Amino acid sequence: MAADEHDRSSHPTKALHSRAFLDAVVESVPAMLVVKNGKDGRFVLVNRAGEELLGVPREALIGRNDADFFPADQAAFFAEMDRKVLDSDRVWVIDEEPLKTPHNGDRWLQTKKIGIPGEGDEKLLLIISEDITERKQSAAALEAALQSAQAASIAKSEFLANMSHEIRTPLNGVLGMAQVLAQTELTDRQREMMDVILGSGRVLNALLSDILDLAKVEAGEVELEPAPFNLRAGLTAAAATFEGLAHQKGLTFSLDFAGDFHERAVGDALKIGQIVNNLISNAVKFTCEGSVAVRAATRENADGTIELSVDVADSGEGFTPEVQASLFERFVQGDGSITRRFGGSGLGLNIALRFAKLMDGDITCDSTPGHGATFRFTARLEKAQAEIPAPARRPAPAPTAERLRVLLAEDHPTNQRVVELMLGETADLVVAENGAIAVQAFANQPFDVVLMDTQMPVMDGLTAIRAIRAREAAGGTVRIPIISLTANAMPHQVEACLEAGADLHLAKPITVTALFESIAAAADLAAQADEERERAGRP
Repeated sequence: MAADEHDRSSHPTKALHSRAFLDAVVESVPAMLVVKNGKDGRFVLVNRAGEELLGVPREALIGRNDADFFPADQAAFFAEMDRKVLDSDRVWVIDEEPLKTPHNGDRWLQTKKIGIPGEGDEKLLLIISEDITERKQSAAALEAALQSAQAASIAKSEFLANMSHEIRTPLNGVLGMAQVLAQTELTDRQREMMDVILGSGRVLNALLSDILDLAKVEAGEVELEPAPFNLRAGLTAAAATFEGLAHQKGLTFSLDFAGDFHERAVGDALKIGQIVNNLISNAVKFTCEGSVAVRAATRENADGTIELSVDVADSGEGFTPEVQASLFERFVQGDGSITRRFGGSGLGLNIALRFAKLMDGDITCDSTPGHGATFRFTARLEKAQAEIPAPARRPAPAPTAERLRVLLAEDHPTNQRVVELMLGETADLVVAENGAIAVQAFANQPFDVVLMDTQMPVMDGLTAIRAIRAREAAGGTVRIPIISLTANAMPHQVEACLEAGADLHLAKPITVTALFESIAAAADLAAQADEERERAGRP
């Protein structure tokens, strides 16, 4: 064996310290590697990746410094940063560093810098920079796409909310007039036609509510409103809504509760009712013969919460796994063909599932074609500490000798007439076509209640409500009940009405019963507010 071969075999690490080997390593690094003189910042070494990134031959770089290639402000920034790195004796990491290269355009770098020893007392600066320009551009493009998608979602939600308002206004006229007409003397044939009008109007209103719920969910405006309630009574009421329809179709209908069912709970009773209504409604609608069975059970969790489960089973046609996989998508139905026998928008299950998710629950289904389907709704609820009585509806007040003095601010002639006919002989009605006229009318004569639309010319309803409340405060007068009677039903719109000073919000289309119940409830709230003001000693 030759002497030099023996030497290399005896000391294999010596080959690692050869200049050729180190040069090969430096040239193979995929990131820009630069070594600067710590004293004057001149380039001592630049690898191939650095040469390509900067767009300058190495021969032109070596022996020169940043000021020879970069704008003065950028060169000064590099010099200041280099000085800090050399003084600190630690690795400096710059996650995103903009760089205006001499011949390769604007780039973004992720840079690491550290001082290293040179010959004698000389100090060098080692810089390793990775070009992250494409990554940065991709992130910017993704952010732009996300913002565009969010803007599109917001625009869609606003469109749905606006369309809801525009549809609710004439629908209020249709249903309102139909309800008033239904209370008059009608022949049997006229009564039948009126029932069709009212039934169709209610279906249209339910569809509109589904679209509005979807807009609320996608706008992120749906929040749970938990309160103590009687769980058994709520589920019983939801089932009773469709029991009569099931019997009309010749179906067997049953509602059962587990023996250890927990009746007292804290949750959003309205949304739970919507979910269960949707599941039972679908079961009755898609079942032509046989039965619909609802079973409710509860289980107490280790953390003290209640796990609610509601199973809705039917003996209908069922559906395939492929259909089952898409049932909870928006605007999708089990049978989407033009020959399908059952109507609907395909929104109900999607909205119900989203509501269930808000309650830390879920909706699942199990079905076999020809053997019916079973849907299971689960939700996590808090336990109520006291007995919860079954909810009682406030009866509509009967007409009395003392007529109500009502101020109605409404710019739509049809809606003006609807309210006038609904109030009938129980009220003396003053109609204002906009908020400014309403405020003036309020100043000129006393009223028992104010019904205020939101969108009106000259002065909108919110401004008018604030003006009325300001006048009451300035004069120290009794707080008059104000009901926001509008087609704006998005949560932020409702909140805006209440913040302006309304006592209640009643969304169109309205019913006679709902109108009188709201008047009575608003009067109670206004009286409570006056009592609290007196206790606080405020004028």
